[in-house]
Amino acid sequence: MRRPGTPSLLCAALLVSACRSSKPPESPPPPAAAPTVATDSAAAPAPAPAHFTGPSLSILEPVPPERCRWVRLGFEGARAELFTFDGACAQAELSWSHDGGKGAVLLAPHAEATERAWVVDFASGQGIELALPRPGYTTDLGFDPEGHPVALVSPEGMPTDDPSQPAVARAFLHDGEGWRLLESKETAYAGEGAGNHALDATRSLGPTTTLNGPEALPVTRQVEGGSADLAALGNALPHKRSGDGGQWVFAPTASGPLFSWKTDAAAPASCMPLRWYEGPKLAEPERLALPAEACFQLFLRDDVLLIASEQAARVYDLKQHKRLGSADKALKARFWPRPLATAAAATPTP
Repeated sequence: MRRPGTPSLLCAALLVSACRSSKPPESPPPPAAAPTVATDSAAAPAPAPAHFTGPSLSILEPVPPERCRWVRLGFEGARAELFTFDGACAQAELSWSHDGGKGAVLLAPHAEATERAWVVDFASGQGIELALPRPGYTTDLGFDPEGHPVALVSPEGMPTDDPSQPAVARAFLHDGEGWRLLESKETAYAGEGAGNHALDATRSLGPTTTLNGPEALPVTRQVEGGSADLAALGNALPHKRSGDGGQWVFAPTASGPLFSWKTDAAAPASCMPLRWYEGPKLAEPERLALPAEACFQLFLRDDVLLIASEQAARVYDLKQHKRLGSADKALKARFWPRPLATAAAATPTP
């Protein structure tokens, strides 16, 4: 794996960006709906293609008054404005094809509008709008290993004439001509493994912001009562005491624990304060500059730590505890996914 570029180059790059057995459904699948070229969303202007030679970030940038731009930021200075669409960035989820050549945007319903979705060709910047198979109930949009769009439809909230009937989750595949039912499986309406999590299709999707991948760093371990760590946190931050509306949790890393505050044990995000050890003392990561109430998710690629809050991204060298870069007004920040090896890839000849 190629290591990130020098801190100064990364800072420059990011600071510029800141300024189941299947059971068929009771009703047949919806009629095929061919994709249409988006007319009220636009591909970004096409300057000379950016060249990415190492790790990079995916972010969403708000475009006033209510549009959103998907951007890729290279750690070595490259920036690519991929696609701009109508809607608020906070309501959008992103996904990538296994080979990294295409992406998809799923815009959650808001006000009186139902979901909208686009498939984006990264090379051309062209976005194609897709009419979804179950308007109002599509919860995930991704790609199968062959690059076909796959829409997951959750049973939660779907109307039923008989509440005693089991919930059914469905996956639909778009084959270029329209949607067809790929899978349906009985599931529960709520609880662990319910809804779309019961579908085999969920596990075959490429990277997506709705499903935490292997680079997500879970913050689920509670700091033990009576431990030296809890005493150090209490001394450094006396206004934060476990049991007082939340608890101290930590994510273990090769360079030591990352401590943060969590008010909802089931939530993937934790919140400020964020601390790690600098020698024997606890300290906030240098120039973190996040609001006191900010919550965030942590992602780790090799020795590079990404702190993705609701409105900003911070990148650190985990071993040296040095800030490598930052981006403000940056939503849904993730490491740009590496291409996935799939069964659809050509088998090398001997």
